[in-house]
Amino acid sequence: MLKMSKNKKWFFLLMTLLVATFAISASAVTGSITGYKFNDLNGNGVDNSEPRLPGFTITIQATTTTYTGQTVTDANGAFSFEGLPLGTYIVCEQLPVVVPPWIPTTPANNPSLCIQVILKGKVPDAIVKFGNWHEPDEQDLGCTLTQGYWKNHEAVVVVLLGSSEMALGTPTYTASELDTIFGLPTSGGNALINLAHQLIAAKLNVLNGADDTQIAFYIALADSLIGNLVPGTDVVTSSSALGQSMVNAAATLDNFNQGLTIVPHCDNETKNL
Repeated sequence: MLKMSKNKKWFFLLMTLLVATFAISASAVTGSITGYKFNDLNGNGVDNSEPRLPGFTITIQATTTTYTGQTVTDANGAFSFEGLPLGTYIVCEQLPVVVPPWIPTTPANNPSLCIQVILKGKVPDAIVKFGNWHEPDEQDLGCTLTQGYWKNHEAVVVVLLGSSEMALGTPTYTASELDTIFGLPTSGGNALINLAHQLIAAKLNVLNGADDTQIAFYIALADSLIGNLVPGTDVVTSSSALGQSMVNAAATLDNFNQGLTIVPHCDNETKNL
């Protein structure tokens, strides 16, 4: 019978320990699945830094084991499943039964509301996201009027604004001062005046009861673009970088004011007034 030398015995023992350690380490490898839900305000399936959705249930189930889990999105719409053995998982969102309904937009064409995620040795962590659009209740949307209407109805603006002032950027203006701004010509390539006209109209429409869900971001953007600039005093050429941003923001507000978004145009000039 062959006898093993002392050195060979130590070598064999060392290799056995190394293999056992590697096996233990390999079996102990875990991963994570994290993600978030967002309110897809325009329903395009793309997250444009839109609001997150807290309080929604997310479930997970392994396809090769009996592992299941459930969590709820936090205040930032985020969720996570940690310490998962490597393998394949099905992550699903649960939508509450409400009228009007929540409609999934991300991933697109996904009636199952689920995403398959594979955690592998080289990719032990995964990020998933769900986007949902909430069909609005048309009865609660209010309606909009164009900047041309508001320009020609100063008395209505006075009643609607009352003794309050409206901010355009940082400065604030009375109803009479807003009327003066409305009287400034938009010709001449001054993007600031055009944006001011559309911003005034958008804010008056919201005061008049128009739903601001889709437009609030762009109203805030317009205010930030105007900043400390004063229409009628300052000039921002449309060809400048700031001017181009103002032109784009004004176009979005104009669509809202004309009733080209989910908020319809008023049937007549006295609706909600």
